[in-house]
Amino acid sequence: MIKEIGGYFELELKEQYDNIGSSVALNCARNCLRYVIKAFDIKEIYLPFYTCPVVWQSVQKENCKIKFYHIDENFYPVQSFPENAYILYTNYFGINAKNVKSLATEYKNLIVDNSQAFYMPKYGIASFNSIRKFFGVPDGAFLYCDKKLDTQLEQDISYQRFSHLLKRIDVNAQFGYDDFCHNDDSLINEDIKLMSNLTQRIFNSVDIEYASKRRLENFNTLNNSLKEKNELLINLDKDDIPMVYPYLVKDNNLKQKLIKNKIYVATYWSPQPIEYFEGILQKYLIPLPIDQRYNTTDMKRILEVINV
Repeated sequence: MIKEIGGYFELELKEQYDNIGSSVALNCARNCLRYVIKAFDIKEIYLPFYTCPVVWQSVQKENCKIKFYHIDENFYPVQSFPENAYILYTNYFGINAKNVKSLATEYKNLIVDNSQAFYMPKYGIASFNSIRKFFGVPDGAFLYCDKKLDTQLEQDISYQRFSHLLKRIDVNAQFGYDDFCHNDDSLINEDIKLMSNLTQRIFNSVDIEYASKRRLENFNTLNNSLKEKNELLINLDKDDIPMVYPYLVKDNNLKQKLIKNKIYVATYWSPQPIEYFEGILQKYLIPLPIDQRYNTTDMKRILEVINV
């Protein structure tokens, strides 16, 4: 294409960093998994019960057979797998680097879902993350894979998914929430595509090293105050940069109290039987925000609401 000169200005974003590196930059994490299934011609894969439904929906799109497994209170699979099995392991909340490393030494066909662990290095035959869970972009994911597809992928166009990001800045989070849900749903039927120019441009303007340091500082602030009450025993590995602070406490009212005080926390994922650890997580886990937008003062406000 001939470079355009003159005319109106675009959004000015200074690309200060090369945050993409050697990855395959795709439009979303679920399509990274589809890419891996295609690249390795996987016919059957083990998936955790405790995962986002879009994961198993993506596997089904590739006509790949699913075998589900449970996890224990340390987020480790409760079962062993056949030697040559393809296994997807989720690095839950970005606090399970030790589990990833252990599984990678035991199973040669490990695939790691780092959607909640952006900073985790590659282990296994493939790993992928989701940058919109860590930074202010509407889509995008990085895939690190031992095999590449011999096909030319179309590049995504994502300007139509930015309205919630703009509305949150211009008004507030509640004003943009419906747009967030709509834009999130728009990814459901997207084909495997390369990351859009707009997402790449924005992401290369982000100081991801600063973000990692702030996340750890905020995590430690919360953990120092809540670890005695937290039913999860958390010991971070040097490669753990958490997405949230996972606070497991059997309090049926705390989540709504936080939301009422404009501290927004999610629920992961579809309901599970309470006799399994996944069911306890789904019912009681509160993922507290710790990201780079916030500081120690913000963490103290969260703690005040929790301890009132």
